[in-house]
Amino acid sequence: MEEGKLSKTLMIILTAVNASLYTVVGCLTYIGIVVFGVRFWPAVVVPAVFSVLFGPLVGGVGAAIGIFICDMLSHGMPFLSLSVGVTSNFAAFYILGHMTREYSLKRYVVAATLSLLVGSAIIGIGVWVWSQFYLLPGAVDVSPMPTVAAWSTFAWTFISEIPFLLILVPPIVEAARKTIPQLREDNKS
Repeated sequence: MEEGKLSKTLMIILTAVNASLYTVVGCLTYIGIVVFGVRFWPAVVVPAVFSVLFGPLVGGVGAAIGIFICDMLSHGMPFLSLSVGVTSNFAAFYILGHMTREYSLKRYVVAATLSLLVGSAIIGIGVWVWSQFYLLPGAVDVSPMPTVAAWSTFAWTFISEIPFLLILVPPIVEAARKTIPQLREDNKS
């Protein structure tokens, strides 16, 4: 559904639903796996679906709000969340929504890969920079982290999340488009 066709009220509601679901799914699927302060995160499916179906603002803003709430519930470090988690989630899901305005599976695979590369890079660099000045929450007490940790964090984020984006999101999007006729339109705006 084209963002331009969504009323401001509907965009706010969809963004809030995205953020809420992202928070809940993120908290419920957390199984304790953390690499350099970054959690194993299958919840990326939620804002990806919203980005594809409702556009970049609904996807990006909802992801940013959802990750912030989840971070506050898990580690309670607002500046870390705002500088790394919120930034990476907004960028990745905004890019995904923008690149999939005209949806096709091939376009989605390219968009998911590129947007996750951007988000993972922000996380890898951001966590490394943070560690130069502060301790990371939870499992990482090495500060400052060596430069290789930026690459490791980037790789971990990308490798652990891309399967969820490539395997789960396309069938969910297709099912939603078959169920709700208005979602069959491309997100051209």
